[in-house]
Amino acid sequence: MIGGDVGSQKDFGSHSILRNGPLTGQLAGPRMRDFILVPWLIAVMILLITILSRGTAAFWVMAPGLVVCGVSAIVAWEKYRNRESPFAIFFILCSISGFAAFIVSLVTYVHFLQPYHELGLGATYLDMLPSQSALGASDASAIVFAEGTSIDTSRSYGFVDGRTTGGTIYCVAPVSNHWTLAEPGVQFFAAGMNCCGKLTGFGCSQGGTGARGATILASEETADPGFRKAIEGAAVAHQIQPGTGYLLLNMVKDPMEMRTDRFDSAVRLLLIYAFVYLWISCMVGYMAHNMSKT
Repeated sequence: MIGGDVGSQKDFGSHSILRNGPLTGQLAGPRMRDFILVPWLIAVMILLITILSRGTAAFWVMAPGLVVCGVSAIVAWEKYRNRESPFAIFFILCSISGFAAFIVSLVTYVHFLQPYHELGLGATYLDMLPSQSALGASDASAIVFAEGTSIDTSRSYGFVDGRTTGGTIYCVAPVSNHWTLAEPGVQFFAAGMNCCGKLTGFGCSQGGTGARGATILASEETADPGFRKAIEGAAVAHQIQPGTGYLLLNMVKDPMEMRTDRFDSAVRLLLIYAFVYLWISCMVGYMAHNMSKT
């Protein structure tokens, strides 16, 4: 009886739930598909939150990636201390995925989504005359001038601050039509940096000198001191009288289309990253899974 009992105990030990039960797979670590898909899905979710934020706040761009990166790094460290190497490697991949998605989301926000949001904050004025008071458009984020409006390159002016080492050229030129060409009063100035000169002319426009669309670069109160000096220089050189509350404009072909292009570019960039990262995740996940088994 004792021998039989001992044999039964041996048989019972050889069929322990720790060897054949569900826990065995967990102790072995995540599966290969987990190494590949989970980090990629984390990146996709962070990028999706970035797109849905539509540039309204930097918080929704920065917080998801940083939280995932931080939490995954903490869990990876705990798993490493507990000698659970497969899980430690897995959570390291999740942390890297979160940080990489954070960087891409931040770049997308700064270059595309934030300008997209800002262009939609103010009013849009259509068929505006260059002779109208700029004070009436102080709340604008975009302007489309009336037919016949163009940049008066004959009265352009470039100012260089000799006290700075960069030698930045602040360029301005009146926005006029054939009625205002002979008038000294100017309400709107096309403006830009390092885009004018004796040989190059005035090239501070994304749609050429005939562009009628504009986004607001600055007002008289918020203008960079270099632009103010350029306006003062133009006033002396061309007998210009800048209007009270004049606006400095970034001239473009179509400001509404420009705003749409910003959002489309953001979506395009994040989609490309998601597909590229899937391939990267496949390769890295495969190597990390094999490494976790050694």
